[in-house]
Amino acid sequence: MNNEEVKDKSLINAYPTKDLFISILIRDVTLRDAIGDLLDNSVDGALRLRGDASYEGLCVHIELNAEEGFFRISDNCGGIPVSVARDYVFCFGRPEGAEETGHSIGVFGIGMKRALFRIGNNFKVESVAQDSSFTMEVDVDMWKQGIDKAGDQVGETETQADWTFRFSDYKEDQEEEYPEGERGTVVTVTNLHAGVIEAFKIDNDTTSLIQELQREHLFSINNGLEITVNGIRLEAPDLKLLESDELKTAYWEGLDQPVEVRIYAGISQQTEYGTDGGWYVFCNKRLVLGPDQTKRTGWGIKTPIRIPEYHPQFYRFRGYVFLDGEDPRDLPWNTAKTDMELDSPVWRRVFQQMVDLMRSVMDFLNKIHNEERYYRERRIDKTPLQSAIDNADFIPLAQIVQDQIAGIKPHTVAKFTAPEPARPRPSPADKIWIRYWVTRAEFVLVKEYFELEKKGEIGRSTFDYFLEREIKS
Repeated sequence: MNNEEVKDKSLINAYPTKDLFISILIRDVTLRDAIGDLLDNSVDGALRLRGDASYEGLCVHIELNAEEGFFRISDNCGGIPVSVARDYVFCFGRPEGAEETGHSIGVFGIGMKRALFRIGNNFKVESVAQDSSFTMEVDVDMWKQGIDKAGDQVGETETQADWTFRFSDYKEDQEEEYPEGERGTVVTVTNLHAGVIEAFKIDNDTTSLIQELQREHLFSINNGLEITVNGIRLEAPDLKLLESDELKTAYWEGLDQPVEVRIYAGISQQTEYGTDGGWYVFCNKRLVLGPDQTKRTGWGIKTPIRIPEYHPQFYRFRGYVFLDGEDPRDLPWNTAKTDMELDSPVWRRVFQQMVDLMRSVMDFLNKIHNEERYYRERRIDKTPLQSAIDNADFIPLAQIVQDQIAGIKPHTVAKFTAPEPARPRPSPADKIWIRYWVTRAEFVLVKEYFELEKKGEIGRSTFDYFLEREIKS
């Protein structure tokens, strides 16, 4: 008897079933996240093909068809080589030795597979690369049972299931290269899950998908990548900040490896209901969080600096965080790329700087609020802060970022700056003198902080500082 046929009766089978694996893999993944993962793969293809150059001429088309029951995403972003598909792309996880795309948004090696299982029971991947091409078709139910298209059992053993897929057709090491215009990937999913079909029928779901995808990939869209959903071309949201000689955006950078960080905080237009206000957090230029108005980005915290809850007075606030890493696994985002890992040392450091810059913008918005009230009460004749806003220009965020990176603007750590507000005229009965003494060393420290010379101005500034931060906000 062949020794290999003798079962070792001391072994206990603990291998996971494919059913269990798939259910765990897709349990917390929304349909929108699944489609987003597939789009991320196409955007990474554009990055491999063009790097930081223009993406003009590259496109990704997404089709959601409830009537015919299919989902399809197709691109002309370079395709997947057969060798890469065979050894890396369809592995569950990122294998050792996998070819890396620097600064990519594909992270953990599960996005495509998770998305395909989430959408339907049959999928087909067709790809043409520089010198190779392939087609792969998978019936998920048959694959889970270890049965091929002919109905034969393949690769299964008594102790372990076969986890491989199989090309239905492939060519590699072609002497004649495929034309660049033919290189790309088409992913088609059929036998859709019931919930997916229902979602495709709802116009609001499609509209929400479009809005989220175009916000997440605004940098790629601005760089020329054409993305469509059911024929509707995605347009990048208009992210911009007010800037002038008087209004200066708050900025902080931490460019040490492995994650480079740039943070911008300022003001923009006051949109209805404040839906565009808050923090936007990008990882490798892909929006992960935002616009966020919760404690995860500092709203309503008490320490280390007090920040009020998000409310109409702060609808103008805009904050943008850019985290960039050669290896995307160094970035503090979750596997679905929908939130930050709040306990990450990188994120904790970034969070502290966000709160600090945010406070300087809050102080200005508080002064604007007071200025409006004083003017209505006729306690001031001029509104220098509102005038500064009226005379400032809306500058696209992409331009601000590029100017900073290119050194057109100095790489300085700065809080939000603006002109001083007009001081209200109190009536004589309202005046109260406050007098106290401090040590000379203490006085010098505060004097240098406020950059003032007169003792009265310094004393008033310390009082205003406490009043605005601890009482009014």
